[in-house]
Amino acid sequence: MPLDDLSDAYCTLEAAFPLRGDPLPADHGAALFDALCHHAPLRVWLAATDAVAIAPIRGRADGHGGLILTDESQLLMRLATEDLPRALRLAGGSVNIQGRLLDIGEPRIQLPRPATTLSARLVVFDGGNTRTGASAAALAESLRTAFAEVVNHALAMLEISGKLVIGAAGQLQMLDRSVPGFSVQIHGLTPEDSLHLQEAGLGDHRKLGCGVFLPG
Repeated sequence: MPLDDLSDAYCTLEAAFPLRGDPLPADHGAALFDALCHHAPLRVWLAATDAVAIAPIRGRADGHGGLILTDESQLLMRLATEDLPRALRLAGGSVNIQGRLLDIGEPRIQLPRPATTLSARLVVFDGGNTRTGASAAALAESLRTAFAEVVNHALAMLEISGKLVIGAAGQLQMLDRSVPGFSVQIHGLTPEDSLHLQEAGLGDHRKLGCGVFLPG
């Protein structure tokens, strides 16, 4: 479908840039965002906008807290159609993530696709549960219960129905603190709710890879 037709059909697009390069830390969301903000064509726009979600890069775990890129690894940006020309400036360039160099290829432009099950690697709500130095092991079962209540409320506000599954505890490592959260999977979504959830996301720090839902 031509880009103009995509723009008319749906207000949110995905730009999936293939990646080649060095292994990354498994928790790379904040470092990736910082590296992209240092990319001259994106600097002002990406730092200022709240209308972009950047999915965590997928790869193969190395068993030591690292992530090895594969042929399927990509930088996936979910954004409004009017912002696509800005994102396309990444193609053919490279970014330095804490000394690890990634080459960025030409992107595939696509629509979010509806799926009955969506998963987010990490969802966080940055507020009362933020802890400096918090570890995933320190998250109590009471926090899991409270987290599920917050997620259910957020889904209700979006008028999205589905079966919620709270997965493993995790944390978003930022420069000065850690923000605890959990992986989240939602089953039994209608096509409309699936697309709505992919567009809206859940929680905070979507530019850092949190609350970004993907099929599967």
